[in-house]
Amino acid sequence: MMMDFISSLFIASFAGTILWILQYSLKPITQKYFSQTWHYYSSLIPVFFLLGGSGIMSRLVSFIPSASTSPNHIQDSGMMTELHDQVSTIEQTAANVSLWITQRFDELRRFSSAKEFMLIAAIIWAVGAAAFIVVHIRKYRGFKRSILKGSRTWHIEPCPVQVIASPHATTPLIMGYWNPMVVLPDISLGEQKLAMILSHELVHLKRGDLLIKLMIFAANAIHWFNPAAYILNRQISMFCELSCDEKVVQHMDIEGRRSYGETLISMLEYGVMRKNVMGTSSLCSSKEHMKRRLIHLMNEKKMNKPVMALSIVAAIALVGGGGAAAYAAESASKTTTVTQVEGFNVTVEYPDGRIEAFDKDGNRVAAKSKESYAPKKLTTEEIVDRIKKHIEKGITVPQGYIDELPQQNLEAINESYHLKLQKSNRN
Repeated sequence: MMMDFISSLFIASFAGTILWILQYSLKPITQKYFSQTWHYYSSLIPVFFLLGGSGIMSRLVSFIPSASTSPNHIQDSGMMTELHDQVSTIEQTAANVSLWITQRFDELRRFSSAKEFMLIAAIIWAVGAAAFIVVHIRKYRGFKRSILKGSRTWHIEPCPVQVIASPHATTPLIMGYWNPMVVLPDISLGEQKLAMILSHELVHLKRGDLLIKLMIFAANAIHWFNPAAYILNRQISMFCELSCDEKVVQHMDIEGRRSYGETLISMLEYGVMRKNVMGTSSLCSSKEHMKRRLIHLMNEKKMNKPVMALSIVAAIALVGGGGAAAYAAESASKTTTVTQVEGFNVTVEYPDGRIEAFDKDGNRVAAKSKESYAPKKLTTEEIVDRIKKHIEKGITVPQGYIDELPQQNLEAINESYHLKLQKSNRN
């Protein structure tokens, strides 16, 4: 049970990381064609895998027959060629990583104190996750107390949420999950500047960005040991602000965009929010990110129908890539063969041909060569039961089981599961 939990955690972290690497590698290409809103929401796909989507997609991929797709299906050959070259490189890297994972799982199963190791690993993970959550909750509560100290209500009509001015706010922001409020620096703001700031913060509110950030926080807490989770968190925060800017200025002319950019610069001159605090979404980020935001403000990207279709295909491809990574990792964790043998509870056969037998309590009781025992002859019912378990778990059915099964039972299984299992031609 502990082994399954640690294995699932590792597979989810692996799939999410591979997907993040894939996205990061393709970003120079996607930035040329796709909107910041696409980048924001597609960046949440790795979060889905980190939060358990790996298991779902792994099972789904196991039922989908492999098929090769050609980049000629979409009439944007330049972009598709670039994407194809990038993906091919990443596929080869993923294959090498999958082989490495297989070897590590084999070594772990040979470890005589594997149970104790898994227990220690689970305890370390739990302590780390708890510490991560406690530290960030305390950080948020301290930040909120600081913001509310000496604050005053800013009466603005009409506004769907409470607006306050705080002398401790260094940038406009929206704060709170259940009763969100807009926080403004306690400075003089012109009518146009105030309208633009509120437009930005209310976009965050309408899209539910704070709840999305809570979901990202949960993924970061679960995978606190994975550096990619922290980088992904920062990248999503950046794309969140870029996509919000994109939404605010989408109907503005050049002058309106310039005025909005001047508003961002004025807030940058006043001060920026240097802390990434959970439960908040601020108008101003670091100076480096602000420069990028100003550039994107003046470079509008219009998603016409072909580009929109291509962006959907790219998002589906990312989900499929993550599913393939999860499936590869899960398959790698199950490469060791486990068989029932007379006189033992379970026998493990490793890829190098070595055999180890264990009793019902998990203690190693023998280590034999492959030729030193005669495997138990399985009944038809036992073969049928094992084949069904392989199918239900999404694992390839061994050809030996299929060959040993009477034809009528094989046809019954094919009919029940809509499969086309066939006996080999050997006599």
